[in-house]
Amino acid sequence: MTKNHLPGSYEVLGVGAPFLDHVIKVSQAYLDTIEGEKGGMQPVDYATFRRIIDQSGVPVNLATGGSSSNTIKGLANLGHACALVGKLGNDEAGETFIKGIQKLGITSLLQTTTTPTGQLVCIVGPDGERTFRDYFGASEEMCSSDLKPEFFEGVKLVHIEGYTLLRGDLTLKAMEMAKRAGAKVSFDLASFELASSFKKEIVQMLTHHVDILFANADETRSLTGLTPDQGCAILKDLCDIAVVSLNKEGCLIGHGPDVMHCMAYPVEPLDTTGAGDLFAAGFLHGYLTGESLPQCAHYGALTAAEVVQVFGAEIPAETWQHLRKKILGSS
Repeated sequence: MTKNHLPGSYEVLGVGAPFLDHVIKVSQAYLDTIEGEKGGMQPVDYATFRRIIDQSGVPVNLATGGSSSNTIKGLANLGHACALVGKLGNDEAGETFIKGIQKLGITSLLQTTTTPTGQLVCIVGPDGERTFRDYFGASEEMCSSDLKPEFFEGVKLVHIEGYTLLRGDLTLKAMEMAKRAGAKVSFDLASFELASSFKKEIVQMLTHHVDILFANADETRSLTGLTPDQGCAILKDLCDIAVVSLNKEGCLIGHGPDVMHCMAYPVEPLDTTGAGDLFAAGFLHGYLTGESLPQCAHYGALTAAEVVQVFGAEIPAETWQHLRKKILGSS
């Protein structure tokens, strides 16, 4: 499924685990039956993944997903030439994923295996908070040897999701290749469990390779042991720009000597799936077009506000038309 490409034919490369998302909205009673901590991510086997969906008895919303994939799709919708690297199964779910990104003109550098495509169930509670249970599938086979130097040639920005930390030295190698190619690196911590489990590795990567860090309040607490504002002040001294999402309270941006607070657009969330990923897309659009950090946050707030008003992490095409008028018209 890897598509031939010319170096420099895309400006943004996403590295991560492509998934087919299954979004279900459930009652509190059913949510309470799901084992494990709520509000986070835990891996499960395929049987458990299917059982959670089948026993819910509610409609399922299917969409192409994965943290980095969601951000890359957002950037493609904002007019950026993008590519995506990862690993899929040679199956119907993988074909669905490929078709989804190709509709947006995203260059596929995705490789295939006989293992089924990774899938996740996003369990949305009555308050809109999402709990993930992930069947990693083919994405577990992604490794650093799947990365090729030519993937990074001519790229301005490489966006890497935190879930790559589960794949050995994949995260580090992707960052090293990006830097050798002269690209900036943005890194999304992705989950508080990862931030807690890989503290030492993350700090090393921030210090040596990361230009822009995206984290939410829980991830910041897990990584630093501090409040979001205190943690942001620490993280900005490790990398160039640290962005800490505070959900409806907006975000903190740490850069140089300062930590600034930028407001969100308050909306009633239907489902918070993809909020951080689409915030990153809006923010990175501003970064790539040379906007100020407050303006980057403004774009991120606009995209995040739209995705939380739909189920899943895909903003409808008509909403993107509206967003492009707002964002591209002011760029």
